[in-house]
Formats: sequence, C-alpha cells, structure tokens
Amino acid sequence: MVQIVHDVLLLIFTELQDYPATLYSCALVNSSWCSVAVNILWKFVLNDLSDYKQETREKIYNVIAHFLPDGPEDPLPINNILLPSIKFPRRPTFEYIEYFNRISQCWIRDMVRLSIDEESTQKKYILEKEIYKLVFSRCINVRNFSWYYTEKLYNYPNAKSFFSNLYTLEISLEHNVVASQILPELSNICYNIINLEIHYCKEDSPNLVTFIDIQNNLQSLRLYFSDDDYEDDEYENNGSDEEENQFTLLNEVITKKAKKLKQVTLSPIMTLINPESISGLINIQALELNNENYDETCEDIDWYKWEKCLGKASFPHLEYLETSFLPNNIESLILEKSGGNVLEIDIRYPLEFQDYQTENKQIIRAICNHCPKLRRLTLDIDPRNLDEFNGILSNCTQLEKLYLATKKFIIPNGDELLKIMVNGSPATLREFLFDDNWNFSLEGLESFLISWKCKDRFPIKFKHYFDKMLISWTDNHENILEKYKRNGTII
Repeated sequence: MVQIVHDVLLLIFTELQDYPATLYSCALVNSSWCSVAVNILWKFVLNDLSDYKQETREKIYNVIAHFLPDGPEDPLPINNILLPSIKFPRRPTFEYIEYFNRISQCWIRDMVRLSIDEESTQKKYILEKEIYKLVFSRCINVRNFSWYYTEKLYNYPNAKSFFSNLYTLEISLEHNVVASQILPELSNICYNIINLEIHYCKEDSPNLVTFIDIQNNLQSLRLYFSDDDYEDDEYENNGSDEEENQFTLLNEVITKKAKKLKQVTLSPIMTLINPESISGLINIQALELNNENYDETCEDIDWYKWEKCLGKASFPHLEYLETSFLPNNIESLILEKSGGNVLEIDIRYPLEFQDYQTENKQIIRAICNHCPKLRRLTLDIDPRNLDEFNGILSNCTQLEKLYLATKKFIIPNGDELLKIMVNGSPATLREFLFDDNWNFSLEGLESFLISWKCKDRFPIKFKHYFDKMLISWTDNHENILEKYKRNGTII
C-alpha cells in the first residue's frame, strides 16, 4: 500500500471534519491514518451537538468520563456518582480531550443530564463542577468557548490560563448577572479575543463596552440585540428621535475598533448603532446588517443620514454582504463603495418606499457594475426588471449559486426568467433556487430543462421553495423534475 505523508493526510482529513462517519472509517485503515483522523475527529466532535442522536452523544460523554478523577478520595466516588457507565478494559489510547478546540456550556449540561438519571440537584452540581475542572486543566487546545449561563467560571483553578488563550468567545447576556458581575471579572483574564459574539444585548452596558475595548486583537464583532423589550419604555419613540434610542457607548467602542474589524454583524435591530460607526469599517470583509424589527422602527429611521454617511464611506475589502429589511438604495451604496471583491450577497425582504421597481433596478445595477467576482447571490427581483437582471448574468461570470425571490406573484407565469437563465447564465452556475412567487408553466419548465441539456451544461441543482397552499407548483412540475434528475440534467 502506498504511504501518504502525514501533512497530506492532515489536509485531506481536515476537509472531512463535517463527516464524522467518514473520518471514523479512515481511522480504521491503519495506525498512521488513525493518529491523524482521531485528532481531527475529536477536534470538531463537539462543535454542534444537534447533529448527533442521544445514543451517539452518550457514547461521546462516556469516553470523556474516563478522564474524570475517580480515586477513592475524589468527589465523584465519594458521592456515589459512578462514571463512566461503560468502563473500558484499559485506559483510552488517545488523550481525546486534549484535541478539543471548542467547548460549550450546552454540552456540559447535556452530559450531566444524560449521565445522572435521578433527580438529584446536588449530584448534578458536583458532576458539572468536576467537568469544568477537567476542561480548564486538560483541554489545553481549546480556542473557542460558548458561555450561556451564570456560573462564575473564572473562579475555577486554571481558568485564567484557559480564558487568556481563547481566540473566539460567544457569550449570552440573557441573564443580567452576566453583564453586571461576570463581564467585569472576565475582563481581567480574557483579553486576546479575535472573534466576539454577543447574544441578548439589551442595554448599552458599560461592562460590555469595557470588555470589547480591552480586546486588542479583535477582528470580528457580532452583536445580536434583544428585541424582547422593544416595546418597553426605553425603546418607545414618545417624540424622541432615532439617536436617543441608539447605544451611545457601543457606538463609541465600535468607532474606536472600526479600522481593525474585518467582520461585523448587527441584528435584529441594526439601527441601534449609528451609521457613522459603519462608515468607519474601512477593512471590513464580511458585513451583516439586519433590521428585522422594521415594523416598529422604520418610521423613526433617518435613512437620509444613512445615505449621507455611506456616501462618504469606502469598503475596498468587502467580500460578503448580508442584509434584511433595508431600502435597496442603502444596499446599493454599500456595493458601490466596495472594491469589486464581493463574492457573496444575501439581500432579503427589501423595504418598499415610493417606486419599488426603480429602487430594485438600482440594486441590480449596483451588483452588475461593482461585483464582477460574485459567486453566490440571494436577491429579490421585480419581474419588470428582468432585462436589467440579465446584466448580472452577463457581467458576473463566476456566479455559482443563485436564489431569487420576488414580492409579486407571477401571473400567468415566470417563463421569461427561465429563458433568460438558459440563454444568459454563466457556465459556472451550479445552483438555481427560487421562492413560491415564481410561477413556471409546465411547458416553460420542460423547455428550460431540454435547452439546458442540449447546451451540454453541467448538471444544476434546481430547487423550488414553495408554499403548499399555493397551486402554482403541482405534482406535474415535480414529475418533470424527477424525469430530468434521472437523465442527469439536474441534481
């Protein structure tokens, strides 16, 4: 058997990190493959527990339990907590827990829940405490931590070393004690964060701002504001202007960090941040602006101020733009100020003002003229602008994935779009997806697929996201798709 060098195996197996069953099979080939595959497998095994059934999670936790202290004087045996439930005949071959690169409080609580069947709060507390001790002392390669609850983890032995080595931190402020007590303490030991993600950001917290400010290496900031209390007094207009509802301290620290930030997410109330802070993101590569509370905020937003600020901005390194519930002219300005390096655009639920056709035409032209390297596009198209949309297909010659929505239910059909797609789409296109408002006739759909095959195009992923209550997409449409799946035209 030809031997593959270690570095090549590492590259190959890293690409398989999302396929644990395949990695497991690779680990069974020989000892050389095993040492590399096991490292990758356990490095990412806890990244998303929702991927695993309970039986699989229990097996993973059983392995972890082998590393918990179980001497006669240790807390678990003393309190009659007998783990692991299935004991290996000998010590594990690998130090699996040293491979972890991400730890979440969610899996720790899940392990406690599945390991102790009885309703003993005390036993569960003891086990949870021992798991945290194990994590902070043995999980030396963890660089990503998710903090969702109120435990004061900074008091544990080795916590300072653990948190000072983190690069990525996800933290929830749902419980007030996190912002009031935990963040000030965490600021003393956790200061090398590159990627910071905050959930339930519901106030302009000085402690949060201080924590952000001390992160000298910060490159990614994702703020998910809480909308639970949006109707409360602090958010009600009562004649006040938009600036009075903004988070002044957060604005200041974002402005201070702006030049170093490469990724920023503001959701679902992006207007709590001043547009002047956004315009200072001169090195931004990925920008997500979501205004999902538009019903409550739209009338109070000074979009003219946003236009004015963005008109002076420059985003020469922008590669990814995601927006929702924004006017098309705001999105157009961002793209016009980009440096022609945008690879992916995801624009959903655009707001309508005076003339939506004209506003929609503006964003289509901005994409056509300023995004020649575009690979993936999600966009709402006014059916009256299909000729303009054809320009995107002509100029964006590297386009791979296209998802089109429309506000208008297309009557009698959207066959014109299919004609444009088959005649004008670039050879790189591999996926075409569309929502339920695009109504294709049976003849138009089959004509499109016949033409696609006759042009010897690569098989395309062709998917329709439809509402079952609508009758525009029928079983006959599905039968046509099945027919062309069988002959390899679509996948």
